[in-house]
Amino acid sequence: MRYALAAAALAAGVVAVPYTKRDIVTDVEVVYQTQYVTVTAGEEPATSAPASTAAPATTSATTKAHFGHHWPSSWIKPASTTTSVYVAPSSEPAPVSSEAPSSTYVAPPPPSTTSTYVAPAPTSTYVAPPPSSTSVYVAPTTPAYSAPPASSAYSATPTDYAGKVVLHHNLHRANHSAPALEWSQSLADTAGKIAASCVYAHNVDMDNGGYGQNIAAGVKGDDITSVITDLFYNGEVGYYNNLYGQSQPDMTNFHLWGHFSQIVWKGTTSVGCATQDCTGKKWVDGDGNDLTAKHISPYFTVCNYQSPGNYANEYADNVGVSLKQDSIGPSYGL
Repeated sequence: MRYALAAAALAAGVVAVPYTKRDIVTDVEVVYQTQYVTVTAGEEPATSAPASTAAPATTSATTKAHFGHHWPSSWIKPASTTTSVYVAPSSEPAPVSSEAPSSTYVAPPPPSTTSTYVAPAPTSTYVAPPPSSTSVYVAPTTPAYSAPPASSAYSATPTDYAGKVVLHHNLHRANHSAPALEWSQSLADTAGKIAASCVYAHNVDMDNGGYGQNIAAGVKGDDITSVITDLFYNGEVGYYNNLYGQSQPDMTNFHLWGHFSQIVWKGTTSVGCATQDCTGKKWVDGDGNDLTAKHISPYFTVCNYQSPGNYANEYADNVGVSLKQDSIGPSYGL
């Protein structure tokens, strides 16, 4: 199905967005998800404007907590989805967002003298296969993913999957004064194993974990720039408008901007993505629901990031204010 996909700042009616030049409308065939993990699951677009961002909540905690994604975005058209999950290193629950399915917010623990990275733990928002020391990855009979080896550098006009991934990440990072990313074949190989499962859910445990993650569904590998530019960036940047400069933004609407913040996170240095064609395979979400029945095209994209983004209390230093460069679409630079 072809349909017009508008940037979230326009489709959701966001006001006072400092990205007037960056408003775009493009034709793509999509389904998204992301996680610091970052993701979004396909549903009919909401008729009302997205919930306004709650007042920012700050904290002086120095313990690092990493957030990921999982939720159905209110602005995504049918046959497209992205998700997001927020998890901090604490077993003490805090207020739960009203988004459906809901994302669980767990407040960071009291400050400590050391800074420790805690990988996001599984939440009720999805059911991931339990890790097993005896599990063996078996390559599928069809190509596992669309991410061939490539050098860390990218040409002005990339034609391969890796070059497109790096180019469009760095175009958006430059607009927020973040250094350029390099391609990581290791991260791409891990992303390929996860995507090959055809289970649309975050998995940050594969190959010992330690990376951030954005995921999307319903978009072919040939259109990887639509995922990065239209879904993860243009569709979310407007929701971060009033959060720049805050060390710890209010996480109520994290699912609306968590993919964006991972893309422009200054502390991230490398990226590796893969897109799996799940045609003819069991194509389900983390709860085992049949995505084919939901008319979500069987394409699963996973992008892994090193070092991970979305750490608690580090947003001010890692998410730079937009330089308001001209808007770009998925075909830019290709």
